[in-house]
Amino acid sequence: MRRLLFLFLLIALPAHAGGGFLSADDIKDRLAAGDLAVKSSADYEFPVDMTLHADGTMEGVSGNGYFDVGRWWLRGDILCHKWDGWFDGLRKCYAVAGAGSALRLEKPSAEHFTSAKSRLK
Repeated sequence: MRRLLFLFLLIALPAHAGGGFLSADDIKDRLAAGDLAVKSSADYEFPVDMTLHADGTMEGVSGNGYFDVGRWWLRGDILCHKWDGWFDGLRKCYAVAGAGSALRLEKPSAEHFTSAKSRLK
């Protein structure tokens, strides 16, 4: 019995250590309580602290102090956004991951799409 419990903990804990992906409903619920702070993903050219507002607008401050604004929207459980100035205004889409107030963007992967909680519309 102990071996079985140990094996379960060995498998389950790393999967939940960083928190799971948020669903669209999770994101909307958090926004209903106020602005949502999110860290940019690793594929950004520079780290960005993003603030999402319930009205679909957002603002960001880069690690080197630059500031930009833009718009965000949800496609299923995926957060898409477009900066007015950064990245030549190209749309970027990510899953939102984390737990508590430590949220970050992550590139959607096959693992994300096979999760029963996640979907792309």
